[in-house]
Amino acid sequence: MLEKEKLDGYFIAVDGPNGVGKSTLIEAIKNKLEVLGYAVYITREPTDTKLGNYLREFAEKHSGISLACLVAADRYEHMTNEIIPALEEGQLVISDRYILSSLILQEMDGVSATFVLTANSEIIKPDLQLAVFADERVLQKRLSERDTLTRFEKGNQSKSELDFMERGIIELRKYNIDVMNIYNNDNLEENVEKVVSYVVNNWRKV
Repeated sequence: MLEKEKLDGYFIAVDGPNGVGKSTLIEAIKNKLEVLGYAVYITREPTDTKLGNYLREFAEKHSGISLACLVAADRYEHMTNEIIPALEEGQLVISDRYILSSLILQEMDGVSATFVLTANSEIIKPDLQLAVFADERVLQKRLSERDTLTRFEKGNQSKSELDFMERGIIELRKYNIDVMNIYNNDNLEENVEKVVSYVVNNWRKV
């Protein structure tokens, strides 16, 4: 993975198992940072592009290396068309899913970490990786409240996701990526303060 050189902005990736509350956490972090004067750009993977939408459909019926390659392709487009331009403008970018999600979901599909990391070798490193955890029972309860589920959300796979996330964190730390573990059971406000304090102490205001 590449260093984020000559880009004025700050890049946070947020990953975790399905049902962990990433979207709610991201929105709360965004609101708090904007109150403090930061320009925040929220984005997600898969992207809201033709490729990203196709990927969502493809992922329901396909797995393995072909899916991992499509995920990487969407990520490169995401980086080129959204993440880097926002960083060049000095914004704080928060992405709902990034490389850690591939180390969780693609490995659950039988793809090796080596292949995933090789396919993503030209992406930029996040300044901060948030690894969001929650108790397995909390994850299953949240998923049970959803109207529709993806194949990754069906069949009580939360424990596998948590296990693969632990392994993925080890891989990311080999690249000197700063990983912050967040335990998101019922302590949203505390988690928001933790992340915002880190950003305030490690980055400048826009």
